[in-house]
Amino acid sequence: MIVRASLVAVLWILAASCSSTGARSGAPTGGSAGNAQSGGSGGSQANGTGGTSSTGSGGNAGGGASGNGVASSGSGGQSSQTGGTSSTSSGGGSGSNGGAGGATGKGGASGGNGGAGGATGKGGANGGNGGAGGSGGSVSGGAGGTPSVAAGGTSGSACETTAGGTTGNALTVNVDAAQMVIGKEIYGVLMERLARGIVGGIYVGPQSSIPNTNGLRNDIIQGFKDVGVGAIEWPGGGAANTYDWTKTNPSGDMGTDLFMQLVSLVGATPYLVGKYGAGSADSNLKWLTYINNNSNHPEWNITFFKVGNEVWYAGDTEASYEPKFLANYDALSAPINGKQLTLIAGTGETVINSSTGQAIEDLVWLETAVKNLGSKIGGVEIHEYIYHHNDLPNVGFTDAQYYDMMNASNQGQMAKDLDDVIAVLDKLDPNKRIKIIEDEWGVWLKAFDSSDSWFEQGTLTHALAAAEMLHLFMARADRIGMAGLAQAVNVIHALFLTRASDGVLVKTPTFYVWKMFVPHHSGGAKWAPNVLTSEKISANNTSFPALSAGTTVDSAGHVNVSLANVDLTKTRSIQITLNSNRSGYSVSSAQFVTGAAKDTVNDFGKAEQVTLQDLPSSSYSLCGKTITVTLPAKSVVMLVLSPAAN
Repeated sequence: MIVRASLVAVLWILAASCSSTGARSGAPTGGSAGNAQSGGSGGSQANGTGGTSSTGSGGNAGGGASGNGVASSGSGGQSSQTGGTSSTSSGGGSGSNGGAGGATGKGGASGGNGGAGGATGKGGANGGNGGAGGSGGSVSGGAGGTPSVAAGGTSGSACETTAGGTTGNALTVNVDAAQMVIGKEIYGVLMERLARGIVGGIYVGPQSSIPNTNGLRNDIIQGFKDVGVGAIEWPGGGAANTYDWTKTNPSGDMGTDLFMQLVSLVGATPYLVGKYGAGSADSNLKWLTYINNNSNHPEWNITFFKVGNEVWYAGDTEASYEPKFLANYDALSAPINGKQLTLIAGTGETVINSSTGQAIEDLVWLETAVKNLGSKIGGVEIHEYIYHHNDLPNVGFTDAQYYDMMNASNQGQMAKDLDDVIAVLDKLDPNKRIKIIEDEWGVWLKAFDSSDSWFEQGTLTHALAAAEMLHLFMARADRIGMAGLAQAVNVIHALFLTRASDGVLVKTPTFYVWKMFVPHHSGGAKWAPNVLTSEKISANNTSFPALSAGTTVDSAGHVNVSLANVDLTKTRSIQITLNSNRSGYSVSSAQFVTGAAKDTVNDFGKAEQVTLQDLPSSSYSLCGKTITVTLPAKSVVMLVLSPAAN
């Protein structure tokens, strides 16, 4: 996004004066906060009028001076905030009167304190605490207190933030503690030889009227680059267990040669999956030698190779798989043309205990494999979906079903299961050498089209779930070495859809979340530890966080903050505090993704309904190292904050 220079300049002025612009509130209760006017010479008053509430709760206080929140019924207006601060030698103005009482019920709360003294010179007049509101049934509130003289300040004005929405959310980002690099491979994709993922998807053939490079669609290649796809897994998936690699450049398909060209064009890490059965070790060695010791392509380099895919599905146990892996290790462990492989081991099926929600059986397999093979494996395969392939429709799911998916995408399933796996690895591999390869993840619902059982229309829900899960992966980047969205094109949770009849392309809502998240894994970005306090959503007899966050810092000091608000109806405000040795920040980019409904899709041949939008400047206020943001309902927001020169 191109940000107008005038916007950046205004934000720098705001950061310097610490007089913040209030954000619009979309909260169902409580009104919007008023705008704070900075105190000028002669003691200008920082007045802010509170909004009106449609229910018993009073409006929010105005920024700076006390607001006059009024309730139409029930309880009276909420108490007001402290008065504005003068930025010049004259003192700030006095505080406003207390909130008016409700039309019925008990009266309004007391008024706020008056303005603090100026930065220099004599202090401003402080408004005393306002009087209590009228008693039940009384419309008028108590009068404000008597002003008193306050001493002048010794430094510049304090921050006054007024972004609207709900309260109770806070994010503290430890900017200076960022050390853990976010590998680009966390933003990887699976491209399996399945359905229309390759043929009829990315591959259209060199004679196609669709612009292509040796048969690969140029628009998808560019799209991969736009969203920063960092790794591509191929030829499976399960298809790898039977794939004949010897046809390296087959007609009408993408073989090894074209796959290696694809990853080169995209700038992605190639991740190969091979057979694992009897005789596979010799075949896999020949395949890898063809790639890593190819005189025509000395730049080709496979560094990650998985021995079989979902071997449990083919009937193997840990005990029967182990000797097959060892045969491949013996054949592949030596560098090929000086290029060392990292071998990935298959693991057992993730079985969810219906009473606890915890993954169980795979942990037994995992622990045994790490104990027996630990020194020989560089990573372990983990697959996990928000799996409703048989019971939830692609579109038209209920609010309750939506909230079940959102909870599962964060603390309800994915976070728990990741942490269970990490606990096993930490016990046996405390130095974190063995990485989690989460090479299949996503939302898996019923097929959208009965003629193609693998095809899903990507919805806004898919995009929100992707943000939730990517936040989890980034926070665990010291253990998660790679992840693969399943899958890139036309299959399950896709970035792109193509119409079979004419090849028309759709970029799904998930594509736009990925595009927005590029700063998280570029420019040397490292995970910045954070502490998130989030309000809860109550649904389906449980409660779970309304918000999730991702926080990174790049090598130039930019702080990247992504926030997901999965509440379907409420905006949520959050105050973000940056613990940093920098003096302040400016907002260089503020974007968001949302849609009209939870199952909104981008459809073929129609205007996009979900895309990147600029977050209005009225939705955030910045002062120094504190920013308050109002997050739209069912949205993902991304802020890029540029540091001031110290």
